[in-house]
Amino acid sequence: MEIVKHLAGTIGERWAGRRGAAEAAAYLYSRFANLPLEVEQQDFPFLGWEIDQEPRLEILEPDPFEAAVALMEYSGSTLPKGIEGQLRTAGIAKIVPGFLEWPRYEVINSKGEVEAYLIVHVGLAGWEAPPIPLMNPRPFYPYPMAIMAEADHRRIQRWVEQRKPIRVRFRCQGHAATFRGRNVVATLPGRSEQSVVFCAHLDSAYKSPGANNNAGGVQALYDLALTMSKESGHRLTYRFLACDACEWGFLGSRFFLQNAEDRGYMENILAGINIDTVASGDSFFFLAWPDSMHRRAERVVDQLNLRKAFKQVEYLDRLAGSDHYSFIEAGSPAAEILFWPCEVYKLRRTI
Repeated sequence: MEIVKHLAGTIGERWAGRRGAAEAAAYLYSRFANLPLEVEQQDFPFLGWEIDQEPRLEILEPDPFEAAVALMEYSGSTLPKGIEGQLRTAGIAKIVPGFLEWPRYEVINSKGEVEAYLIVHVGLAGWEAPPIPLMNPRPFYPYPMAIMAEADHRRIQRWVEQRKPIRVRFRCQGHAATFRGRNVVATLPGRSEQSVVFCAHLDSAYKSPGANNNAGGVQALYDLALTMSKESGHRLTYRFLACDACEWGFLGSRFFLQNAEDRGYMENILAGINIDTVASGDSFFFLAWPDSMHRRAERVVDQLNLRKAFKQVEYLDRLAGSDHYSFIEAGSPAAEILFWPCEVYKLRRTI
């Protein structure tokens, strides 16, 4: 677990485009370079978002308290003093359609206009979810937004059911800015140019040291490269991609695939296999596309006897939860493995 300890403990937060993520890429480059692999670093600019003022949500009526909230990347900004208005239910926010579909509230001003949105983080597998930093799934519509804790949502929902007016003050500020991401790609050449790409994202969420999400995945990626590089004569070429900016809409893996298209080897990529959040949890989730990839993944689950090793094994189809989806968008078969639940998922104490 040396890589996990270094990424999460020594470096800590690795928010894409910042110093921590750059240090992580440099560290991983040096680790992969010590293996008999061809290693390169891919640098790419991306349009990100900088926080100016932490989000804050005050419930003013009917029973004053301060709700727990976390930022949403690419959120719009309120005035520095915030905005006041009525809080109303506003349907469902489809963070990941078909998977992460959470209750949404809107803040309405005195003119009846929507000023801001608050999205409830609902935990998987019965886990009571705290607010965690996430990306606005609709960044071209930059309403001021934040993520709300599930416990506060339940409290507010009781007032909604009782038809009590709810008044709030909400504040958040941030702005778009250009940053630089860094992928590390280690290649194990085979007899054929046809390749399989294994990937794990090196970045973390805002103010999270990201041990389980996703230093554990990077450790697994490195260990796989170490094991496979000890053998020679592979038929296929294998690439091990430690990608940046997953938490910003899978930008690192998308750049890798665009680069593969530009270099002319995209058509030789047979599949992408993503490793994300595998350090803890007693449930094993896997995502795969198309059906042939799903059947292959099912066979691996059976061969490794995973249904006995985990409390739950579940197939989640082709959902857009992580870097595997970049491969699916590019038309390449892909799969992801994910362990759950993780009670300290993306939290500041997750070391």
